[in-house]
Amino acid sequence: MTLLYLLLCAVAIVLGGTLWIRYSHRKLAAARTGEGFNEFAAHFAGEGIPLFRLREVYTYFQEWMTVHDFPVRADDDCCDVYGMCAEDLDDAANDLARTWRVKFPEQSELKHMPPVRTVGDLVRFLKRCRAQE
Repeated sequence: MTLLYLLLCAVAIVLGGTLWIRYSHRKLAAARTGEGFNEFAAHFAGEGIPLFRLREVYTYFQEWMTVHDFPVRADDDCCDVYGMCAEDLDDAANDLARTWRVKFPEQSELKHMPPVRTVGDLVRFLKRCRAQE
């Protein structure tokens, strides 16, 4: 019987946490009403990044969220807004590098690059990567 109560408590905690995350994502999306890809792309104006590449990043982060058509911002912190831990961010960088067909810099070069914390940081990191042969 105790095991059943523990199981029900665990389910309630997971369900409550999931509902809370969904609520906070909806609230954040509502605060960004009227924003979309054009505002995201405008943030990178003059940086020479093709719009279709920006769209790939934008779509990737939209799909990460629990809210349909979530307005992604370049200055969104990947951890705070998207709940990405370091491994998730590594996975995102790898996924997008494959999509962009670029190779990561060597380990020695990575040490001299700025850290990736925001969506914009990730876009600029990918831009610095070499094209695959």
